[in-house]
Amino acid sequence: MSLPELIRLLQQQGHLILYSTGLVSSSWQVSVDTVDLDALEQALHLHQLELRKQEGVWVITRAEPAATGLPPPAAMRAEPTVETVIVTGSIHHLPAVGPASTVYTYSAEEMAAVPTLASDALRVALRLPGISSVGVSAKPRIRGGLEDELLVIQDGVELMEPFHLADYHSAYSAIDYHTIESLDVYTGGFPARYGNRMSGVMDIRNLWRDDDYDTDIGVSSFADFINTRGEFGVQHPASWLLSYRQGDLAKLTDYIETKSGEPRYKDSTARMNIALTEKFDVSFGGAYSQDDIDFKGETERASSHIDTWYLWAGADWQPSEALRNRMTLSWLEFERKKEQRSFDTEPKGGFMDYRQKIQRLALRNDWNLLHGGTLLEFGWQAEYNAGDYSNTSVIDRGELAAILGNQQLIARDISPRPDGFSGGAYFQAEWQLNSRLTMQPSVRWDFQDYYLQRDTEYQVSPRLGLAYDINDSTLGRLSVGRFYQPEGIQELQAVDGLTQFYPPQHSDQVIAGIEWQRGRFKFLGDGYYKRYGAQKERFENIFNPFVLLPEMEPDRVGLYPSKALVKGFDLDGSVSFNEPLSGHLRYSYMDARDRIDGQWLDRRWSQRHTVNADMIWQRDTVTLSLAVTWHSGWHTTVLPEFVPMGTVIPVQSVLNNTGLRDYLSIDIGARKSWELGSARVQVYADISNLTGRHNQAGIDFDIQDVPGGYEITPDQETLLGRVISLGVILSF
Repeated sequence: MSLPELIRLLQQQGHLILYSTGLVSSSWQVSVDTVDLDALEQALHLHQLELRKQEGVWVITRAEPAATGLPPPAAMRAEPTVETVIVTGSIHHLPAVGPASTVYTYSAEEMAAVPTLASDALRVALRLPGISSVGVSAKPRIRGGLEDELLVIQDGVELMEPFHLADYHSAYSAIDYHTIESLDVYTGGFPARYGNRMSGVMDIRNLWRDDDYDTDIGVSSFADFINTRGEFGVQHPASWLLSYRQGDLAKLTDYIETKSGEPRYKDSTARMNIALTEKFDVSFGGAYSQDDIDFKGETERASSHIDTWYLWAGADWQPSEALRNRMTLSWLEFERKKEQRSFDTEPKGGFMDYRQKIQRLALRNDWNLLHGGTLLEFGWQAEYNAGDYSNTSVIDRGELAAILGNQQLIARDISPRPDGFSGGAYFQAEWQLNSRLTMQPSVRWDFQDYYLQRDTEYQVSPRLGLAYDINDSTLGRLSVGRFYQPEGIQELQAVDGLTQFYPPQHSDQVIAGIEWQRGRFKFLGDGYYKRYGAQKERFENIFNPFVLLPEMEPDRVGLYPSKALVKGFDLDGSVSFNEPLSGHLRYSYMDARDRIDGQWLDRRWSQRHTVNADMIWQRDTVTLSLAVTWHSGWHTTVLPEFVPMGTVIPVQSVLNNTGLRDYLSIDIGARKSWELGSARVQVYADISNLTGRHNQAGIDFDIQDVPGGYEITPDQETLLGRVISLGVILSF
């Protein structure tokens, strides 16, 4: 296992351990017989590091030089300190992962090592078992869930649509991975402090410093960026981080029908952390993200302009060795302007002007108490939300929409303005019942009162996790619980004409897993069962979702499942062959279905079999990587070649009735760095879909009047081809 993995296992046992990624490398491998502090001390000694206890917390520092028999000068005597300021409040570095959680943790170095589309390192999550993807969206669908079932948190602040090209399948992350210290991806059984989403969590912690360089300047095919950081102050040590990035995503929009366009974006962040006392830190910052997208086809035009502002402030307080607290205040403003125009008379025509403005003020308070061998987590959150929507549109979806029983002519002029409060509280305990068995009971309570023309909604979500040490190398896990998902203030489906929120959805989940590790080998296995209830209506393009004007297409239909069911299992094996070479082999089986009008129907993204494999060779200043993804083809809807005049085909009779060609992508990456005096130069290249395979996206249909009815001709649509990303980074 790696040294950070050993530390994480000890943190899960209840040991409070702080360390700097500048000191502890994720590439350091250790071999231990037992996971305890003695094993950690021995591993640290090999790298001239040591473990010291300060204020009830174990801190990893550089080892002092051997004694010479002479006392050190007074000016050189100092208490041991951490090599760098840890991201934000220490509460986010407490154990509390949960023994029954399915979580994958990546450092910035590990994210960069895996080849990804457009060198977007957050896409590393798409290679995890249980993830459905055809390579377009950077937002993962986790274990059969919808895209909106993912919660994204950064430094304790919930993010809203943190992806560029948000109106075109969220193709690129809106967070520069060069400013990230670590990424935790939960695919099941996540702790109760995470609420209001049903399938998964991405918990991002920002980086203050990971090496001896203060500034990075980078230029690449998709992003030009600069980030800089530093420290100041002696009595009150402080750290700061600034980041700015911009780019053009034209090469990522090849999957939509467009002849020309300039999909530009930019994002920036500013953060600061100040240690006012040994037990009290404050941190604050802001972030801005912008999408400026215009597409012009021969007969179609579309634009999407999105601006997002975040401001936040946090305080970390440690009143005692066992008790820690974090308070976070955040402000969000999100504004979207979306326009669509079609100048065709057939098969569709019309226009849509859509506006959305969201404001949110949130206050969150988290507590951690370590009492004996029991870890307690509890906290609350309160939010004020305000939304302002506007949809003015006149659309003719053509005869094909009428064949599907869909509304052909649409005229809308709606402007709902929901506002109100939401929030909740949680409690979670983790204690060892005996030397082998650990229990983690938890419960959440949440409410929302911004629902239009509805009473306040309340939800109670009980959860229970169990972990059993079968032997020194094997751990068994079990997680059961209920997960609720209300529609957020930003999720009113006004773009499709709805003016009311649906009641909160829920999912009952059971996950049984096993972890085995010995020497260079590690294996994880999970079996899961998810039963969904109180499903909301959702809108999909059932032929081909990768189009320029999705809301105006004839195949845009509302699906209203009475319930849904997802079951499957994930297998994940990893091995470190020797010092420079490591690899993963992952397999997933998934069956995801909706119950619609009394029939069980496959979800489009229910990819039955999935295999992900990667090999990474890393030595000194060179990294080479190879990754392969194969999975069963997604589902799509196929119509008969001839439809008699006046016939209506019920959507549920043809929905997802055909499987597309199996998906395959071979990706490679290479990185090399040189030390040039006090500077470092890195060059990198990622090639996605190396073979240029034409992976299928869906099927479009041409309709033609013929005697007695309509002739319907299918037209296969494909996804991204080969995508090359080149870049260079100067650090000094």
